[in-house]
Amino acid sequence: MTRTGKCDTCRSRKVKCDEQRPKCGACSKRDRECTYSFGKVSAFVAEDPTQLSKHGKPKVAPAVYPLEASHEPDVSPTPITSPSTSLNLLSSTALPLRQNTGRDAESGDGVFMTLSIPTHEKSKVWKRATAQQRKKLQLHLNQLQDATALLAPRQFVTSQTALASRYLHLLGSWPAHEQPFAILGTWTESMPARIGKSSAVDLAVEYLINSLDVYREPSFSGHRTALVTKARALKELQLAIGDEKTRRSYDVAIATKIHMMAEIFMGIKNLYHAIHAAGLGDILQTGPVTDIDDEHYWSFLDTTYIDDVSEAMVASRTSIYDNRFYLEMTDPTTVAPDASDTFRVSVAMMHVYIQLPRLVCLVRHATNFPEDARTLASAVALAENLWSLVPSDIMQNIIQRCVTSVNAPPSSKIADIIPNSYHFNSVQNCMLISRFWRLKTCLSGPIQTLYQNFPAECASSLLPPLPIVEKTDVDAATELARCIRYALTICPSLPLIPLRVYTCFQISLGGWYRQIQRLTTSINALPPEADPSVTAYLNEQLSRAQRMEQFVADGSNAVHDIWRIQRVNKRFLRAAAVDMAGGPIPGWMPIRVKFENEDGDMVMKMEYELGGLLNESIMEDSYTGGGWVRKTRTMSPFRPDTADFAPGKGFPNG
Repeated sequence: MTRTGKCDTCRSRKVKCDEQRPKCGACSKRDRECTYSFGKVSAFVAEDPTQLSKHGKPKVAPAVYPLEASHEPDVSPTPITSPSTSLNLLSSTALPLRQNTGRDAESGDGVFMTLSIPTHEKSKVWKRATAQQRKKLQLHLNQLQDATALLAPRQFVTSQTALASRYLHLLGSWPAHEQPFAILGTWTESMPARIGKSSAVDLAVEYLINSLDVYREPSFSGHRTALVTKARALKELQLAIGDEKTRRSYDVAIATKIHMMAEIFMGIKNLYHAIHAAGLGDILQTGPVTDIDDEHYWSFLDTTYIDDVSEAMVASRTSIYDNRFYLEMTDPTTVAPDASDTFRVSVAMMHVYIQLPRLVCLVRHATNFPEDARTLASAVALAENLWSLVPSDIMQNIIQRCVTSVNAPPSSKIADIIPNSYHFNSVQNCMLISRFWRLKTCLSGPIQTLYQNFPAECASSLLPPLPIVEKTDVDAATELARCIRYALTICPSLPLIPLRVYTCFQISLGGWYRQIQRLTTSINALPPEADPSVTAYLNEQLSRAQRMEQFVADGSNAVHDIWRIQRVNKRFLRAAAVDMAGGPIPGWMPIRVKFENEDGDMVMKMEYELGGLLNESIMEDSYTGGGWVRKTRTMSPFRPDTADFAPGKGFPNG
């Protein structure tokens, strides 16, 4: 039988030991160091369960935290380090423990030591810190699993199983190619497997489910239940964000995205979703998050960045994704040769889209300051580059495979103009293809503004000729009109698809408005002796463009009616189209939106540019026991040079 009390030297020499303390007789006689460490805890080894191979072996070296032990544990406490607020790092603060009991291991290969906190007095501050550290340690230990546990299926508790079941019910029984939640990306399919791993995600999912119940069957009790869940979910999300001191995690990004969707179900007109859209942008703008889901992360990003691009184009600022990291990540030349056509097109479109707001800003500056030749050159060069990067050839292959023409007009009112519509083989391809035609419209606008103000410079550049740009603009607007019937007929009980497609469709009004302006100018320039047939043709084309413009405005308001949003006047859509093409910013468009906490209330502040002054409108949203309370007030105009002025966020679209 192995003796557990022998000193380390006698044990290694395999000789008898009289086990005297602090030195045994043999070590005292030969004046050598004598230690007793056999059977004692020497280190805390922490392995990240997400960094293990399928065989349970660590991919990275485990973190080893040595536990300093005294030679005489019965006399003085033994210090042990404990984890800080991060789950992977331990703080340098020591937690004094002492040996309490010991028992032999059943195999006879040592002893297990039990440690406890000393009973002598501690300050109140030290007690609070120790309790927090112990709680964090317990959370960390709960996440660590041995190899056997990692290979075994994860067991759900009853509440998690019920939540996963409710989420699957939320997705419904629609065929995969008609799933309305596909507008959010394929990451929604992975949510049942993620439930139980993060409280912030779990509570966000519960809030999403309750908010959808409110959308489908509005009631006082349902609304109150959703608000209670929202309060808990927001608190848990704040705690999760507070624990992440450096980079944000994928769980926090997912939870924020789910909160944004839940607020849409609770009511888009409340604009609460804008808060989460801004927060999600702050999370993603600096690069990738931690612990990403490689299978679904691109889908998550691909359905998120477009909101910021839309907002940036009307708010006269660059996109938060227009930085070195995302430009290099989406460079079409770096995509693997064996990548699918869908992925190649998605990457190329993001590369162009995130630079569009910068192009709009350059075009506007060049128009306002025509003597600034350097800015004009930058605008023309960027427009040339973006036009060449539009993945038209690959997209044509996708369109041929995924789109079927049906003999039904988008509306009976324009049946003589567009007699057919498009049917897509999946919701995902509808989103992809409609975004492609939207890209052509958005890019054609600023280029036409450049031609209008700098015709000689554009004619001598590598930009496509103006007639080609104008035809591309109108063709893309026509194709977007063919998409709206599909969006409105697929899953009308949960109209999420129109919510996305209508944004592209609404922007297409710019193409028709620009054609109306061109035709009106041409008609007014005709001499009295002009050929009557030419005049009749131009008037006919003008009438068609005006009818299409009205159709887009009516179709957009039809989607607004579905989601109970205030209708928008056509002149506002025209002003937004001019703005997104690099023209003047309308006075009603917020050039900056920020969210601040004032006395416990979430306050949304919107700033408008009115005649060289800024007008600040403030909406205060506070949660009380009776629900959310909104107050709106308008501040007196103040000058930009006395304010914290900078182009900022506007309203997220779709």
